[in-house]
Amino acid sequence: MKKRNKIILIVIIVFLLLFLGMSYFIGTQVFMGSTQLVTCEDTSKVKDTFWERYNMDYDVFCNTYSVEKIEITSTFDGHIIPADYIYALGKEGNKDNSTAILVHGLGGNRYTNYPLAEMFLQKGYNVLTYDQRSSNENTAQYTTFGYWEKYDLIDYIDYVYAHAPEQVIGIWGTSFGGATAGLAMGEKDVERKVDFLILDCPVSDMKWMVEEEMRKMDIGLPIPYMTFCGNIINKIELGFGYEDANVCDAIIDIQIPVLVINSEADTLTPQFMGQDIYDAIHNDAIKMIWTVDDSEHTEMWLDYNQEYREKVEELLNSLK
Repeated sequence: MKKRNKIILIVIIVFLLLFLGMSYFIGTQVFMGSTQLVTCEDTSKVKDTFWERYNMDYDVFCNTYSVEKIEITSTFDGHIIPADYIYALGKEGNKDNSTAILVHGLGGNRYTNYPLAEMFLQKGYNVLTYDQRSSNENTAQYTTFGYWEKYDLIDYIDYVYAHAPEQVIGIWGTSFGGATAGLAMGEKDVERKVDFLILDCPVSDMKWMVEEEMRKMDIGLPIPYMTFCGNIINKIELGFGYEDANVCDAIIDIQIPVLVINSEADTLTPQFMGQDIYDAIHNDAIKMIWTVDDSEHTEMWLDYNQEYREKVEELLNSLK
């Protein structure tokens, strides 16, 4: 009987070791897959078809507006954060002016924000558009659905605020960049320097996005189990869990005007994400939401351009 019990114990220990080993391997794979979704090489260029689609001539834009390339060093982990500082007409060289900071989505770079930049420039705002982590010239390792990305944004908020402490400063973030913007607002003392926030098809929840990536892989293992394993490795490697990258929790007490833009036809960041962010904000007096029926992810600027501009104008007018 003792020999049999010993064999059973050995089998149990071996099984547990195999299970732990498999869980570690799965968690590592989930971690690697979810924290390197793009590379600098993937996002280093903007195709001609992009400018054609947005009916924009890059050369004409650069000849019309003064564009200054700037770089600052991340206070978080020391990497260089490249950006373009674009001056409104008549404000060339003057950073003491109302400024919009634009945060691109996954797969984009600072140049893909140029179409939106022009809208703010025409309203007299200067524009700062920068490369997010692992995008174009920003070589920082890991993509974290806004959690670490928020520190780059905060550094640029501080940069703009240092030059224009008495001016209006606003943030526009799209998709992945919407998560960056929303999470940044939850950090201490950041909201004091920002006057408005626009979230276009924002990511609201890192956990959901990681699970969605695993659903697409269709590996056959239970999604909750894979998420659990990935979350453990994420905490070990990066020091935070998926639950920490939830925009709804970060933005709940925001006191500046917020405009959420989304679409019921969006399958990448479904409509409920923007709705959840909107619903989470306690102050009903300063929040707006605009939802369309049929636009694909971040396509509202193209499909409903005039209405998009009017919604932004309504938000900006609320500042007065």
